[in-house]
Amino acid sequence: MKKETRKKRADINGLSEIEAEVMQNIWGKKKVTVREVHETMMEKGYIPYTTIMAVMNNLALKGLLKQNRNGKAYLYSAAVSKNDMANALIDNVVDKILGGSAVPVLRHLLKFKTEAEVEELLALKKKLRS
Repeated sequence: MKKETRKKRADINGLSEIEAEVMQNIWGKKKVTVREVHETMMEKGYIPYTTIMAVMNNLALKGLLKQNRNGKAYLYSAAVSKNDMANALIDNVVDKILGGSAVPVLRHLLKFKTEAEVEELLALKKKLRS
């Protein structure tokens, strides 16, 4: 019997901790190399260069990063915006975990403590009614 191969999937949160940290380093920048991301991440503590290289390659395979060869180094840029990624993750949670109901997500969002955040949510509520 032939063994079925499956693509490596993201965990329930969509991105592993290190993948999210790499994406945070890339969002908002035009093009970066593995070395640039590695140097930024080294400021927080030691992490092997090869680990960052593998993570960035995996993110490119998942379609989250664009990968362009420039001389000896690859140049990476975000293939999805931070907002699009957040929307996809929330949609995934609503669909796969909450059975399509967004009520628990909205209930969680209402825990915000600042008046500005509550006002923004109320404005969104008004838009939903329109």
